[in-house]
Amino acid sequence: MPRYFLDFQDGEIWLKDEEGQEYESLQEARDAAIAALPDIGREAPPRDGKRDFAAIVRDERGTELCTVRLNLVAKCYPERQGLDH
Repeated sequence: MPRYFLDFQDGEIWLKDEEGQEYESLQEARDAAIAALPDIGREAPPRDGKRDFAAIVRDERGTELCTVRLNLVAKCYPERQGLDH
């Protein structure tokens, strides 16, 4: 069974997978990356409310095979507070 490595990027922070995990296919490794991103996104966003997360799937040679991206944008409209709709 092939071994894939799931690296994660959160803005300037990179978490490189040094161990990897066996998955039956690239599709299964990609699905694992997709499933992991929402958990990472639960952390408080920066003051501007924007975060860009990425998961990169690599093979045993280090070749990037898949990139999964999650963009979070939280925008408030304080000027609308108290308006009747």
